[in-house]
Amino acid sequence: MFQVSSFKFQEKGFSLLELIISLAIIALLGSLAGLGLVNYQRSMAADTTAREIVGQLRLAQRKAVSGEDGDLNGQGDSWGIRFSNSSDDTYRVFYGTVYNSASTTATVYLPSSAVFTNPTADTSTDIIFTKLSGTTTPATISITLPDGSDSRTITIATSTISMQ
Repeated sequence: MFQVSSFKFQEKGFSLLELIISLAIIALLGSLAGLGLVNYQRSMAADTTAREIVGQLRLAQRKAVSGEDGDLNGQGDSWGIRFSNSSDDTYRVFYGTVYNSASTTATVYLPSSAVFTNPTADTSTDIIFTKLSGTTTPATISITLPDGSDSRTITIATSTISMQ
């Protein structure tokens, strides 16, 4: 006899709806990862700027402790940094017991990824380390991201410097 087999066709693959939902989930996860990366980069920018400032403060303190002679008069000098919150936020390394633009040895502009919040707008703060002892008057320097989303505070105690 003659037997006819019946074939059953099964559809394999994804429906259009399943594909759209999968792509939407992937897009959402990608967006969240992108936002996380942007926030991480901002945080790292604030950290990097604060670490550079701490490094400059410690260098100025070491110069004062060693009695490095900025003006070459053979007497050694105190060293300091002037932090200026103005249209171009800067800090200037200088020698001497008071800030004088003529005694500036380096000027550093904050990157566009950070601004000073302390000192406040249109003011300056001088941190001066005394010759040989390296001590100073306690102070605080604060930087923040331009959008205010992240900040760092540098605390200068009498003889120590820390970042938070």
